[in-house]
Amino acid sequence: MKTRLLFTTFLFVLLGGLFMSAAPQSYFDTKAQQSFFDWLANPNSIHFTLTFDLDQIPAMKKTEDYFPATFSYQGENWDAKVKVRGRYRRRICDFPPLSLKLSKDMLVAAGLKPHNKFKLVTHCSDEFDTSDNVLREQLAYELYHLMTGEGYRTQLVQVTYKNATTGEATERFGILIEDTDEMAQALGGQECDDCYNVAQDRFVAGSLEQVALFQYMIGNADYSVAIPRNVKLVQQQAGGQYRVVPYDFDFAGLVNVEYAVPNPNYGQTDVKDRVWIWEYSQPQYLDATIEQFLSKESQALALVEQIPNLSNKSRRQVTKYLTDFFTSLKDGTFQQEL
Repeated sequence: MKTRLLFTTFLFVLLGGLFMSAAPQSYFDTKAQQSFFDWLANPNSIHFTLTFDLDQIPAMKKTEDYFPATFSYQGENWDAKVKVRGRYRRRICDFPPLSLKLSKDMLVAAGLKPHNKFKLVTHCSDEFDTSDNVLREQLAYELYHLMTGEGYRTQLVQVTYKNATTGEATERFGILIEDTDEMAQALGGQECDDCYNVAQDRFVAGSLEQVALFQYMIGNADYSVAIPRNVKLVQQQAGGQYRVVPYDFDFAGLVNVEYAVPNPNYGQTDVKDRVWIWEYSQPQYLDATIEQFLSKESQALALVEQIPNLSNKSRRQVTKYLTDFFTSLKDGTFQQEL
């Protein structure tokens, strides 16, 4: 349960022989309308503290088990659990990305929706240009929202990682990614966990094309739709069509992290090389998707200028990378290479 309360009037409910402390009044005002991610959402970065035994990170890399943690934000402490996620980064990162899990009962008691699982993109290692890496990946998520109007919501965060054993702390940028079920519900469907080789005609018109063109735009070859990798398939309803939602863009040329490696299966020799990945028959909606992306060019470049704390070097690199993409669409170079 939470260790502090936001309001002074207490309500006790007898449930199953247990007393549950009431949630803050501000939560009840938005009950059934707000999730934990909604509560955290802010156009600027937010700061929270995540306390757990940091000395256990080497052991956490070797298991899928959760470890106890405390999530602290705006004077509120929430019981949580964390585990290491990802395969490649758990091997090469001193501080790999995490999965964060809260208690559904605790969230419901606080008047919030029960969406309780979040991904946390971390800085990976202090050997890398950690701030710019995180900010550039956050930009990729924002660009996908801009281009398509859908996808995972993300929150740029400044996290104080506090060692529960020693009390030592370190602060780094990160990206908090919303619960997958919450994302799927926003699209009017639910995640399909075991969808492989879904036929092309089962996808919502244009969904495949917009994902493929976006991944080309950011130079990401580390994904697959046919055998889902770094994408989620959301089925609109039982027996309905599917939407593709991408995530994990750290291997993209736009992000250009130090540990990324090119994908030789698509002829990449550098992670900044753009490759067109299409796993189906003729893309029927590509022309319309190109026009859709071109209509967002000025807004996309404006997003780059608006990212706070990004170094001038990265800002120039990203602007040129995106400008080259839009130029290739306008002069037909991209279409000729298909």
